[in-house]
Amino acid sequence: MRVALVSTGLGRILRGFESFTEALFKALRCSAPDIDVTLFKGGGKRSDRCVVLPNFHRNDVPSRWLGYEKGNHLEKRSFALALYPILRRGHYDIVHYNELTMGSALYHLRRLFGGKYKLLYCNGAPSPPIHYYRRCDFAQILTKPMFDEARCFGMIGDRLFLIPYGVDVKVFSTDARLRRTETRYKLGIPENAKVVLTVAALKREHKRIDYIIKEVSALDDSVWLLAAGQRTDETPLLEKEAHYLLGRRWKFVSWPHKHMNLLYGAADIFALASLIEAFGLVTIEAMASGLPAVIHESPANLWIGNGTSARFIDMGANGELRRVLKELLYCKNSESSTNEVIRRFSWQALIPQYLDMYQQVAKTGPNVSEKVQSLL
Repeated sequence: MRVALVSTGLGRILRGFESFTEALFKALRCSAPDIDVTLFKGGGKRSDRCVVLPNFHRNDVPSRWLGYEKGNHLEKRSFALALYPILRRGHYDIVHYNELTMGSALYHLRRLFGGKYKLLYCNGAPSPPIHYYRRCDFAQILTKPMFDEARCFGMIGDRLFLIPYGVDVKVFSTDARLRRTETRYKLGIPENAKVVLTVAALKREHKRIDYIIKEVSALDDSVWLLAAGQRTDETPLLEKEAHYLLGRRWKFVSWPHKHMNLLYGAADIFALASLIEAFGLVTIEAMASGLPAVIHESPANLWIGNGTSARFIDMGANGELRRVLKELLYCKNSESSTNEVIRRFSWQALIPQYLDMYQQVAKTGPNVSEKVQSLL
């Protein structure tokens, strides 16, 4: 069985898709060395079983001339064109991916020119089933509410797998707090400050960094905001807003994922303001690091946070976040979610489920999605 793990943005974009794909690759190489897995990505460095494919990138010319949406599609379709002959020559059995457009391109290439690889889509967007049920053979669904949505839509049960993202609990643990003073010094944050950390793309739309800025600005001068994530076109204006409302009590950073554990160790509390998330891997990383987490009361978040000490609020309501932050920042005995995260979301717990999923996908006949189309 040969597995291709695919992420077009890995090596160039700081995002959950990319972090998950790289972390899964490392976990498989470490915990299941017998599995034949190769990581295909759009940037960064080559290494053993890690291949960088030539493709257009969404932030470069000529993609920029087309606008972000068309440029994004160009990146994924050009990546699929580069990957397709490798899948054929290498006799890959499974392509495991997060990006719908790239997977759809591979589906059409297989339909037109042949190939026996199975398309295993991981719905980390999240995308409604109508956008993927005909263009993949199988779907990995990250939470029970999303799984139920796919079943209600009519997807056959043996095409679906309910398996969440995982986290390396050796990396994301309370041990990072041992370097708290050093990390805060690098960031220019006072040792005695109270730090609210959010990890998300530095933008208003979806991630709602502006909401967190406003909520933190209502707290006293000892509270700092640390926002970590991919810079966007909106970031400069958000920085101006942070400067206006918070003075010097803020820091925006874009650190590589391998150093993110240090940011969790330097913080006192974690908050994610997005109202819709497929999974929110950063919430799991934060709780594994021992941080109290404040997240929106959505069905997916409620499923993820079940059994943990996560606080669920209406992030769409002004004043709600500041109220809970004020309560938690000065609570000396906040409950930890670390043990529950290890039990449900550690790679040690999840890798057997991923291996079982691959085995079930590999043993089915070819071109499952074409068969499904013929029944519609």
